[in-house]
Amino acid sequence: MKIKRYFAPTMRQAMLQVKESHGDDAVILSSRTTDEGVEIVAAADPEAQAYQEEKNKKSSGSSYVSPEPSLQSAIQKETPSHSPEISSMAQELKMVRAMLENQLSGLAWGQNEQMNPEKVQLIKRLVQLGIGWTLSQELVEKADFQNGQAWSEILYEIERRIPIEERDVLENGGIVALVGPTGVGKTTTIAKMASRFVMRHSPNDLALITTDCYKIGAQAQLKTFADLISVPVHVVKSQGELYALLTSLNNKKLILIDTAGMSQRDLQLSQQLTSAHEGIRTVRNYLVISAATQLNVMKDIVKSFGQVGLQGCILTKVDEALQLGNILTVLIEERLSLAYLSEGQRVPEDLMPVKIRDLIDRAIVLGQQNSNIQSDESAFRMGMGKEISDAQ
Repeated sequence: MKIKRYFAPTMRQAMLQVKESHGDDAVILSSRTTDEGVEIVAAADPEAQAYQEEKNKKSSGSSYVSPEPSLQSAIQKETPSHSPEISSMAQELKMVRAMLENQLSGLAWGQNEQMNPEKVQLIKRLVQLGIGWTLSQELVEKADFQNGQAWSEILYEIERRIPIEERDVLENGGIVALVGPTGVGKTTTIAKMASRFVMRHSPNDLALITTDCYKIGAQAQLKTFADLISVPVHVVKSQGELYALLTSLNNKKLILIDTAGMSQRDLQLSQQLTSAHEGIRTVRNYLVISAATQLNVMKDIVKSFGQVGLQGCILTKVDEALQLGNILTVLIEERLSLAYLSEGQRVPEDLMPVKIRDLIDRAIVLGQQNSNIQSDESAFRMGMGKEISDAQ
């Protein structure tokens, strides 16, 4: 044990000297008051010193670790994240947040209704057509209310923003594949397009291909249509077979491909045979979508099928739709062109090229027939305009 004397004017200063020399493990042997101040006799404990050196050696090169993680781990062990209590609390917080957001939206709607009644009325008219909530607000914000032509300017802006299909599929030919969910009328639309083409050209210039090996009777339905126009139907089961067949059919002016209907949430969607790949000749995919589909579902379909590469879309079941603003919204927001409209089951009569102005006029007529907006007035005041729009 190493013993040493320390002198200082005060006890505090003497203790600081001891601590500097021997650290916190110093052993005070004696202390007394002298004429100069204070005398302390102290020594370092060899065992404590050795323990401290070993501890410092082990911790050398490592960073300080806060005790908070261990405390947090203990809390997590006591209250697991998947416990019913935590899940219930999280759900309640979400409900409270949604309620507050709706209340704030309702207050904002009421304030706008008082300060900008013209804008509010135009938003209601657009939602009545089926136009999406975000797009409705954007169109109204850009309108000029000074000249009294705000509604006409909004309709013109809608028409201007919709992409136009620059070429007629039947006139220009090529390889065209129809993709889309089950039940939207892909096979019937193929039959209408094929019949229209044969009326203008020779059956020898047309080839029909089907990749639908899942739905019962799908191939038989297309073959029945093909027999009526004297055009053979080819069946393929893989992408390799498809490109090999396209090579052998390179003398055809138009090749129409009927694909298997898939849900937009189908994991096999990325394996679509006509996905955007470079083959012998380029395949152009057109999304077939029903006009009677809700706006939020329609957006989901376009987003999902966009991974196969879309050239444009074909709108079917127009005669069953209550609104057409949903498709106008999707065409504008997704920058997707519209090639044909299909309504009814007649082949080939119920297939027509698109005139955007006529489509907007038809949307206005359907909107005027839709009286749901009146009963939803209270929902608008509660700030649920977006929910109303998406559900249409």
